[in-house]
Amino acid sequence: MDGAHVTRRRPLRAPNGPMPLRGDKPHRLSPSEGASLKGRQCCRLLTFHRTAVLVGVLVVLYNEVLVYYINKTSWKLPPGFSQSRDDDKIVRLIIAGDPQIQGYQYEVGGLVGWITRLDSDRYLSKTFHLLLDLVQPDAVVFLGDLEDEGSVASDVEYSDYVRRFYQIFHVPAETKLILLAGDNDIGGEGADMITQEKMQRFEKNFAPLNEVVRVKNVDFIKVNLVTPFQKAPAVPQTRLMSQLSAPVRVLLSHVTLNSAVLQTAATILGSFRPQYAFSAHFHKYERAAYNITRIMRYAGLPYPADLASQQLVTQEFQVPTCSYRMGTAEIGYMVVTIDHAGEMSSSVVWLPRRYVSLCVYVVYLIVVVLAWVVQRACLSSRRHHTTQ
Repeated sequence: MDGAHVTRRRPLRAPNGPMPLRGDKPHRLSPSEGASLKGRQCCRLLTFHRTAVLVGVLVVLYNEVLVYYINKTSWKLPPGFSQSRDDDKIVRLIIAGDPQIQGYQYEVGGLVGWITRLDSDRYLSKTFHLLLDLVQPDAVVFLGDLEDEGSVASDVEYSDYVRRFYQIFHVPAETKLILLAGDNDIGGEGADMITQEKMQRFEKNFAPLNEVVRVKNVDFIKVNLVTPFQKAPAVPQTRLMSQLSAPVRVLLSHVTLNSAVLQTAATILGSFRPQYAFSAHFHKYERAAYNITRIMRYAGLPYPADLASQQLVTQEFQVPTCSYRMGTAEIGYMVVTIDHAGEMSSSVVWLPRRYVSLCVYVVYLIVVVLAWVVQRACLSSRRHHTTQ
């Protein structure tokens, strides 16, 4: 059209240069650019691997070393414990319940079973020796269930149990080791019967089932009460009574007195008249008190006049398990001091929760695997887009 002004539209341009014409192919990397990209990807992978290893080392350091020493700072020892070191008349004790060293028949087989036994043994040994070095006790008491499968173990397995127990709970020569049997050691619960062979095997490898052990001014009376559900062989009260000589008496049994048969508990309390009693079996900490005269009256047993006038009371302490494999969060030892007058002080030393540490390992592995998968997928996607 004459005289008309025609405006031509300019083609759009890319921000950083000319717009590619239709039909142009995507830019391919030159050999030098490809090598540079590959180098950057390798650096990213290397950085990821180093970070994962560093974090893994820190997790292992915390779970296997630091957690025990951090937990140790929360331990509360009995009142006046520091002064007891300078008094030779004060008895210092570590009392443990149900370590139940893991066995071979009920545990997972193969490499997994070897790892679980090793981890459990290491936990028991680490926590015990930290406390042993701190307390430096006159005696260490284990209230039965030393083994998880002792009652059903073969002779070969039992020999290995014995070796592992003394290796885990090694004590100095000057420290007395007082060992009791439990139902996992000699039977007595459910269909697992107590037999003469099981009792003899325990006494041959560990200690007598019934005896009196004297430590300074305290007589520790071991009685073979292993389960509330089945009567154990009769306690030889006459023989044990003849061995008593100390002014302070402490009764030791695997099960609590209130869970034992009433007549049995009443007879034991009336015969030995202990000031204190310690038991385990139920894997938790509890306290109870028994008026000896009242217990004997409830059981229908005769009692002498002097016992009625004295109104003696026995304080019983139920000790928690020291093994994390018992499925309870309350894991610990009791630390006890008894002075020359028979006054007792005690505290429970609670241990770290091992299952929390094991869960940290699982979470760490899951995060590392997921991060590795995501990173590999991103690097693969970038390589695909830049090489088309």
